Amino acid sequence: MAFDLKDRIAGRFRTLMSSAPELGDKQASVLAIASNKGGVGKTTTSVALAIALARSGAKTLLIDLDPQAHVSASLRAQPNGQLADVLLGKMRDVCEATYPSAWPNLDLAGSEKSLAETDAMIAAKIGKELLLAGALAIARTRYDAILIDCPPNLGTLTLNALCAADFLLVPTDMSVLALEGVGDILSVVETLRTRLHRNIEVCGIVATRFDKRTTQLNTAIETSFEDLYGNAAAILETRIPQSSAVNKAHLAGEPLVDHAPSSPAAKAYTLLAHEVACRIGLGRFLGEPIAETDAHTARVG
Repeated sequence: MAFDLKDRIAGRFRTLMSSAPELGDKQASVLAIASNKGGVGKTTTSVALAIALARSGAKTLLIDLDPQAHVSASLRAQPNGQLADVLLGKMRDVCEATYPSAWPNLDLAGSEKSLAETDAMIAAKIGKELLLAGALAIARTRYDAILIDCPPNLGTLTLNALCAADFLLVPTDMSVLALEGVGDILSVVETLRTRLHRNIEVCGIVATRFDKRTTQLNTAIETSFEDLYGNAAAILETRIPQSSAVNKAHLAGEPLVDHAPSSPAAKAYTLLAHEVACRIGLGRFLGEPIAETDAHTARVG
């Protein structure tokens, strides 16, 4: 009987191992793109960075954690609903919910509106903030970069993204109200560091919808950011200028960098991709940090 039991245990172990996802040889940098305010170009930023990294040769996964599914719409992808299954524990790893996009080197874990119901379902779970982190174990070994587009709030889904991420990028417009929103996110990050011992680093704050004509307001807002958060987060050199091309790309259902690649905003996103890549350990794909003159061009373009 003892040998029969050992054989059954050994057989069960072999079955589990044979069905386990295969490990890769990479170690991904995981970047969460989050904002507590809608309409600041969060998803446009996520998609532009993902495409830039993929085109540079980095094996990239873009996770659409926003129930509005704007990433999936922008990439013209049909979500399979499996991302919710990952968070609910029905699938062990995000890799089981991914599928190739139309862009080489870029895979997608798509969202759909039912993900909002999942948010409510996992809210009462013990360790609810760590569900996505645990489900990225295999994915981290298969990709160079994993980007997570968060909902425009600080709910359970966003907390999962922050706990799973190595780095945080905060897109924001240059408004007085933006100061408070950025502060809320940075406060949550500090709480996750101290209470849950998460080692998330703030990559920076990226100014979007930047209007070079409002010089005095821009200067005042930047000074306020530096005074309030100078030690916790820095405004990146690259600014994304306000551009009608962004809305036109949305209407066309295409990524900005493909719809209007010569637009000032698309060019600025190319510079931003270089700057961010160097800050999250992926500079080998997109080159050295951009020169100050290039950053200035993006800032005023």
